[in-house]
Amino acid sequence: MTDSLKLFLSRFATLSEEEIAAFTAIFSPVSIKKLDHLFVENDKVTTIFYINDGLMRGYYNNGNNEITTNFYFGPTIMTDLIAVREHKPTQMNVQALKDSNCMVAEFSDLDNLVDQYPNLEYLFFRFLEHLYLFGVMRQHSFIFDSPQERYIKLFGERPKVIAEIPQRYISSYLGIKPETLSRIKNRIFKNL
Repeated sequence: MTDSLKLFLSRFATLSEEEIAAFTAIFSPVSIKKLDHLFVENDKVTTIFYINDGLMRGYYNNGNNEITTNFYFGPTIMTDLIAVREHKPTQMNVQALKDSNCMVAEFSDLDNLVDQYPNLEYLFFRFLEHLYLFGVMRQHSFIFDSPQERYIKLFGERPKVIAEIPQRYISSYLGIKPETLSRIKNRIFKNL
């Protein structure tokens, strides 16, 4: 699993062997079974997760509705940064949609590493920049695109979501009702 983590990190920065060894040393392996959660609403989140393989769904509860906000396919790193940094209980839920192999580390250990190895700060700057751009593009899509355009973009940009995620979660992610998603798909595929 550490080889996969090294490869993932190399997408954002070039790290020395010492930096990679120090970074991977703070993580411990953990297996998450399908439908189990990494954390749920009101948990105190102090950790960061590396999802090696598997699939997670991030969502919030809004009354009686679950609002899906993201899908995390391994390999990736994730946490609820707001809960970690503001020392508040999380509002987020992260659930495994299939059995997943992960690694977990205390965020405070990561902070200590950044103090020791400034290049890790650059790595996380690049990773957070990547996440920020993804979030802004998603926000723009909700402002400027129709639901059908959002679905077509999702199909083109993240085909694994279309292939592996149940429709009820995809419709929530797109901000539409499941029956609207069915109508959109019928319209698109009828014209092919």
